[in-house]
Order: sequence, then structure tokens, then C-alpha cells
Amino acid sequence: MAEPTAQAIGEKTGLTAGDREALRALDHSYAKAWLKHGTAAQSEALLALFAPDAVIYPGDGGEPLSGMGEMRAFWFPEGSPPTEVEFFEREPLAIEGSPALAAVSGRSKIAFTYAGKRSVQKGYYIILSRPDEAGHWKVVRMMWSNRPVD
Repeated sequence: MAEPTAQAIGEKTGLTAGDREALRALDHSYAKAWLKHGTAAQSEALLALFAPDAVIYPGDGGEPLSGMGEMRAFWFPEGSPPTEVEFFEREPLAIEGSPALAAVSGRSKIAFTYAGKRSVQKGYYIILSRPDEAGHWKVVRMMWSNRPVD
């Protein structure tokens, strides 16, 4: 299967250079949140990136999940062990949209340990974002694929 063609970031969009930089930072912050130590720190950092009405489409083909409660229960089930992320590489291939709604799409690779089992996965993602009332970009929709790396 051929990889998507990388588009020049910000090419032919209504986004400003500041918008593009803020969207790059949002994408980077998603990976950085997972690198924090401990469930509480990960949860706080991760969920702060999402709008209250955000929807995620899990990479395992599960049902869409909406709102903070469902996302928290999916990523951080009560009583579960912490997820220890060894590395999380994200490479945005395109950032496009308007000052009101924008998408970041790219590819990623992650290595993590959960419940004593180490996994390495790679895949593609798309993040749809809009600015909140204070002008900070927040994730409103996220979809990703993940497949094991041999």
C-alpha cells in the first residue's frame, strides 16, 4: 500500500503561520502527554488538549467515544496499571484548514508497556481541531490506525 503524499505544511490554506505553529505544538503535546510518568499526569496533560465535546475513533476499530468521561475511561480505566511510554514519534504530513477548523494528519510510531506487555506500533492519524474561546486550538475529532511493528 502506498503512503499518502506529503503536502507542504500550510500550503494553500487560510491558516496563519501562528495557527500552523500552534497546531504543530498541539500535535507534539499529544505525544508529550503520553511520555509523562503516571496515570494522573498523563490523564491531566492528555485530556487538556481536547474540547469537552471531542470524539475519538480508536485505532482498534472500536466504537467512537465522546466527551471527557468516555475518553478517560478508554485511556485510563479505573484500577488499571499505568501505561509506560518508551517513545512516541509523530510526523505531521499535512496541516490544512481555516482559522476556524483545521486538520493535522501524519504518521506515528510508539513503544509502550501496559500490564507488563511491551508493544511497538506504527500507523497514521488525523486530528481535527478548532480554537476554543481563548483562541487555543483543541482537538475535536481524532482518528488513528495502529499495527504492530515486527
